[in-house]
Amino acid sequence: MRDADTLSDLATFAHLEWISRDVEPWADLIAHLHLSGALDEEQALWVLYLYNAYDDFGSAWTAFARWPSPRAWATAPDKADAADLPIMTERRNLYAGKMLLRHASYASFVAGGTQAEWLRSALDGPDRERNWNRMLTFTRQVWGVGRQASFEWTEFISKVTGWPLDAPDGCLWESSGPRESLQRLYGNPTPTRLWLERTAELCRAELRAAGVSLKWVDFETIICDFNVMRKGRYYVGQHLAALRAEIDSAPADDRPTLLASWHAVIPEPWAGIAPGVNKQLRGAYRRSGAILDAMKDAS
Repeated sequence: MRDADTLSDLATFAHLEWISRDVEPWADLIAHLHLSGALDEEQALWVLYLYNAYDDFGSAWTAFARWPSPRAWATAPDKADAADLPIMTERRNLYAGKMLLRHASYASFVAGGTQAEWLRSALDGPDRERNWNRMLTFTRQVWGVGRQASFEWTEFISKVTGWPLDAPDGCLWESSGPRESLQRLYGNPTPTRLWLERTAELCRAELRAAGVSLKWVDFETIICDFNVMRKGRYYVGQHLAALRAEIDSAPADDRPTLLASWHAVIPEPWAGIAPGVNKQLRGAYRRSGAILDAMKDAS
């Protein structure tokens, strides 16, 4: 059964998350660093790989500043220190030193050439959706890269490089958060893959009719974030607040460059968001149904 009231809340949430650039601000930041010339393509690919590995931009940039290429890391006498940088819980399978296995795997794949050459070998002509599916499988060759990491890595490659990659769907049958979100919104406790695909198309069309037109990658993020908010663990602006704190944890000499790109891609007033997740805001929707604007309701 379609939950009309909650779908209306989803449309409000999606609009706020989109206009604030709270969807995947890490991709926006790395893309701007590349387009502005602060990072060349190889550096950008390394930074986005490192972010995908740690799920923490501060750790990614710290690693990049210390080891500016996969080869630099692989040949460094202190490369084991890469396991000591903070890793977010989304990558908990890389705890206990396993991050070194992932880095070593990636470095071995790109050895003898460039990252761009290796990654672009997954592309097969101009068909953007075919290329997307090929890249999903291709990136899973790297040790420790599972479904979620491969989806996000491919998403960032697309957003940062502009290569011909477009998701044909949201991989919702493999993604628990978005799948559960659609189940709750449309009343199906045991969905089939076909039901998920049709319902995702319906939901995306409803958001489009409400004025929020989303590519699959952003739809997947937004309905997942909405589900997490319903559980009391998210609010609009949380990604921005997290990234702003992560920038502050990067090496001090690099922060002016990072902040310049931050202000170039994050609109006001959101660019002025306080660093760090505000835990008091996370449960507001679950408690009262309020979709808080972190810039207005932080107090």
